[in-house]
Amino acid sequence: MKLKHIFFLLGLLPMLIITSCEKETEHVSREVKVSFPAIALNGDPVVKLAVGAAYTDAGAKLTDDISGAVTDIQPTSSDVNTADPGLYVVNYSAANANGFEASAARIVAVTNVTGTPDRSGTYLRAATGVNCIITKVSDGLYKVENPGGAGVGVNTIVYFVETAPNVFVCPPQPTDAGPFAVIEINFTATGASWRVQNAGYGTGVRTFVK
Repeated sequence: MKLKHIFFLLGLLPMLIITSCEKETEHVSREVKVSFPAIALNGDPVVKLAVGAAYTDAGAKLTDDISGAVTDIQPTSSDVNTADPGLYVVNYSAANANGFEASAARIVAVTNVTGTPDRSGTYLRAATGVNCIITKVSDGLYKVENPGGAGVGVNTIVYFVETAPNVFVCPPQPTDAGPFAVIEINFTATGASWRVQNAGYGTGVRTFVK
């Protein structure tokens, strides 16, 4: 190899090294802390309406734990239909400056039921010896704690809506155990029975004694 070629290659080498470093630097990822923003609902988390009433959602506020910014947000999805008695879920979802997402939900109950028996009380599931607690929120609307009657679900909460006398519905709603629904709900003078629909539970009938 001629001497002038060797000098040329030596002069080119630093440029190749610099270019290589620049390309490698382009692909270096930024390390961020895993954290989540806070979503606070405006108004009540559980809303009851008469059939046919108008519904306007109150929205929510997002507090970004990274930037500190507080912004108004609107639902990302909603299935509210006040023409049809039942229970509906309004969902919110938003991310912080690092892209980590939080979610929240509002329950909307639609019913005209009044004057029906109060189903509130403590319901024991004999199969497990664990209680389910039912609390009347208002006519036709009940808060149900531990609907699975299982020791692992004591913090799981769903809502039953009475759409007609002694006709109850509990469609899928967000809980600490994931989406949770209850079907075939039947109350008697001495207790209740139903089936739960959730990935962590079986599909058998659950019987409770009041």
